[in-house]
Amino acid sequence: MRLTTRLGDTGLTVSRLCYGTEPFTFKKGPEGAKTQGDVPPPEGGRRLAEAYRLGVNFWDTSDDYGTHSHVAEGLKLVPRGEVVVADKTNAHTYDEGVEAVEQSLRDLGTEHVDIMFLHIVPPRPVERRDAEGYPYVSGPLSSRMGALKAFLDAKETGRVRATALSTHSTETLRQALEVPEIDVVCTTLNMAGALVDDGTQEDRIDAIRDLHDAGKFVYVIKILHAGRLRAQAEEAIRYALQFHEFIDAWNIGMYGLGDIRNNLKLFGEVLP
Repeated sequence: MRLTTRLGDTGLTVSRLCYGTEPFTFKKGPEGAKTQGDVPPPEGGRRLAEAYRLGVNFWDTSDDYGTHSHVAEGLKLVPRGEVVVADKTNAHTYDEGVEAVEQSLRDLGTEHVDIMFLHIVPPRPVERRDAEGYPYVSGPLSSRMGALKAFLDAKETGRVRATALSTHSTETLRQALEVPEIDVVCTTLNMAGALVDDGTQEDRIDAIRDLHDAGKFVYVIKILHAGRLRAQAEEAIRYALQFHEFIDAWNIGMYGLGDIRNNLKLFGEVLP
């Protein structure tokens, strides 16, 4: 089964189910009952390679997930040209953007990264913590244009295939509409209306639709509310899939092969 779509004008074809690797290193689930987060890189790589064999060729990682090594192991087991890897960074300046691309290539053991993201772009500066608990400040789009320029230069040389932005903010989604250099946008959407920094759920859906209509590739994350909706997974995924006319792919944090098979079956039932 291959439920696939084209990634804009990049020439890339991706599965509409995207493998979110965050559960390999982050504990997920309801408060007080969080599990997962214990997959070593070789095992993570094997799971990603099996996902590829089942038809999932779109893998999502980030420099603050701690899963670069898992993806690198997976890339050793599959044809590189048949897998699309999205990576993310908190880089702000041009020099930070250059280093972020170089770090991604080194960590992943590859000559190119398919989608390079400005990660979790807020409308105003926000302090966050990475997978190891280290604090960092995530800045707004206006302070990240230097890094975007570095990604665009890397795109000219073939080391990056597409430039992207991820955010939990509807205000930032609207700002992305004004930046034609951003090819891909990733944002939160779930039936609980959670992890939305500003605006209503309806505002979020309208912004996603407008981005898609503007020609950007859009995929959504946090469909299970970082695992809190795990017991209602089918209902939560069906909710997100109903917007298939203007959402291109769905990133679901998957821990193992059972998750992959169940989600592929559900996608096959719901998507036209």
